[in-house]
Amino acid sequence: MKTVRVSAGIICRNGDHDEVLAVQRGYGDMEGLWEFPGGKIERGESAEDACKRELAEELQVSITNLRDFYTVEYDYPDFHLSMECFFCELDEVSGEPKRSDRQMDMRWVRRSSLATLTWMPADEGLVDALASTSDAEAEQALVKRRHDSRHSMQGNRGKNTKPELLVRQRLREAGLPGYRLQWKKAPGKPDIAFPGRKVAIFVNGCFWHRCPHCNPSVPKRNTEFWEAKFRRNVERDARAIAELREMGWTAITIWECELKRDRIDETMAKVIDQVRAAQRP
Repeated sequence: MKTVRVSAGIICRNGDHDEVLAVQRGYGDMEGLWEFPGGKIERGESAEDACKRELAEELQVSITNLRDFYTVEYDYPDFHLSMECFFCELDEVSGEPKRSDRQMDMRWVRRSSLATLTWMPADEGLVDALASTSDAEAEQALVKRRHDSRHSMQGNRGKNTKPELLVRQRLREAGLPGYRLQWKKAPGKPDIAFPGRKVAIFVNGCFWHRCPHCNPSVPKRNTEFWEAKFRRNVERDARAIAELREMGWTAITIWECELKRDRIDETMAKVIDQVRAAQRP
């Protein structure tokens, strides 16, 4: 699962945190959704420098008083988004922002009214925090949210993810129905289990489970927390597989990057062969 690193700026009008700039995306699958201005971090560039550059290129403005306050970690169906967010203000000589041809609309919005817009999914938690805090509490509350990363991790690995649905579809097409989902009776609660054949399939996200094939990156901030989080995930996965094998099960791990269009046929052919080889008793 690809990790996209971006930088976003929450521009406050005249230094007043009660009103911020929002832009409406004018391209791609999420056209029409609202977001905060920003863009991708270039190689060798800091998030701070990326924020300044992107706002200059996107809105033709210069900014001042840049303050780091929030990190977004969010799983879209096809990639993981890591986004560094900053409070900033327009430079006095900068003038009003100018909308680019990639934006449908742009407007100043009171924080209390942010929820009236339809936002990019990754921005929803950030919008809730901005809308629910007072001027004096805004940065303090958001800094706390950034460091309290465990809460943002809850629910990231949900049921019926796109990779899981792809695997299940291929299994059904191969004449292998009758599997159990998130089967609690087997170690590790496999995403897909064939109890009769003693086959357990784990469909792992590359970012969260540390794929050995695509070498996913580690967030630059709160590094100790992330490394500990990843280490626990890897150790838990290894224990589940070891326990399954001791019980005589075939444990199969499928990584999200192995389900891309150019690899899914090869990946699923091997998986289907393994399932079929595990004959029912």
